[in-house]
Amino acid sequence: MNSNGALQKHWLNVSVHFGIDAGLFFLAFLIGTQFRLGSDGLGKLSDLWPAMVLGALFFSCVTYICNLYSPHSSSATSFRRALILGLCMILTFCFMLAIFYIKYSTRIGRGIMVISSIASYLFIYIHHVVVLHRLKNYRERVALIVTCQFDEMESELFQTFWSEHLELAGFIRYDSYQPTSKTNVLGSVKDIVEIVRKENISRVLCTDKSINDPLLRREFCQLRYSGVNVMPLISLCEEVYQSVPLELISSEWLLNASSLPHMLYIKKIKRAFDIITSLLGLIFLGPFMLLGILAIKLSSPGPVFYYQTRSGRFGKPLKVIKLRTMSVDAEKNGAVWAASKDSRVTFVGGFLRKYRVDEIPQIINVLRGEMSFVGPRPERPEFIETLSQQIPHFGERLMVQPGITGWAQVSYPYGNTVDDAKRKLEYDLYYTKHMSLFLDLFILLDTVRIILLGGLQKGKKKMALSNPKTVEQQESILRPAHSSNV
Repeated sequence: MNSNGALQKHWLNVSVHFGIDAGLFFLAFLIGTQFRLGSDGLGKLSDLWPAMVLGALFFSCVTYICNLYSPHSSSATSFRRALILGLCMILTFCFMLAIFYIKYSTRIGRGIMVISSIASYLFIYIHHVVVLHRLKNYRERVALIVTCQFDEMESELFQTFWSEHLELAGFIRYDSYQPTSKTNVLGSVKDIVEIVRKENISRVLCTDKSINDPLLRREFCQLRYSGVNVMPLISLCEEVYQSVPLELISSEWLLNASSLPHMLYIKKIKRAFDIITSLLGLIFLGPFMLLGILAIKLSSPGPVFYYQTRSGRFGKPLKVIKLRTMSVDAEKNGAVWAASKDSRVTFVGGFLRKYRVDEIPQIINVLRGEMSFVGPRPERPEFIETLSQQIPHFGERLMVQPGITGWAQVSYPYGNTVDDAKRKLEYDLYYTKHMSLFLDLFILLDTVRIILLGGLQKGKKKMALSNPKTVEQQESILRPAHSSNV
């Protein structure tokens, strides 16, 4: 199988499956309307199609929130997926009923609703069965060009979830380097074309040293035009894990991450997206914020809001607004990084944090243009320098507007160590390179999932792509209070 498989273009695949489900849902309702009303169906569609479109989009959104578009969901059984899709259909049914009360002319009759719901469920379930079958039977043989011991260590990437889809056929040694691990050595890089043909390799992974070798350029081009993908290991990590290992980042990667299309998105489209999302957020989340304000006022003395100076884009200071979740004297002994079970957090504050209600007032920061709705979480300026000294490329996260939620927040659970900060930075750097309107929308849907689940659990951490620091190194840094999403 060539390299244009299920692992490539993760977000494109997610978008395609999202659109297919929405399209099948809409098609089922068109068929149901025609079947129920016959020749009168076409005339009735002028009133019904808005509800059908909204229902289709709502269903796909709920399905995404249930994590059914992720390649990681391939481990779920068909029966479990069928149950989840049934739940998504019930929720969509309730949503469409609510639309009827807003505009009665969009009301879809019971007969049409029953027929269309059954048809759409069957269509969509068949689609998911096909996707599951494709994922479970998908497997690529890859080879890794090793130039030093560090390259060998990166082969540990294949011992994680994706080991069932990626098979490391072995190492291809570079020059006179002799690999020391027990992994199979396929031969020398000078024989790479013959090795790839003989071992049926579909993807060759390499590091900057080998990919920039002018003597190998001809062989690499021959492989690419033969349908074999030659790519840096860092690109595979972006593709499979949607994160960027800090150890593999080069100056060339950082320059490519800040391309012109991203600048256009940052300056124009993203701002419009932030304003629209913030206004909708105030409408739908405002009541929850008011309930949070009331709960804080009744449960503990002191101000309702908490203002803290953070570093915005390019390090410019900004005052972040949050609902107060700690006791008033939480920092009487100095700044301390908030832990997942912090004794300074009030009972009500713990609940507000768990369901992210304390973050809602930051919508005001977004409307002011100080923050974005989606982006790396802003950090306190007094800790930026310390973290930058301990974590390479930490300052890169300051190049884009900080956000209320972000890819790191929905991909990695609560953390309070330097190593946790490193892991989150790997997701933040992935976001800075791949940010787009679609990615921001998917992150918002992921955020809804996290809120409904009450936060990511420790057991759901994704694989650490680099070696962690020792406990002593992790504990040598100050932890700033109220930084629950560093």
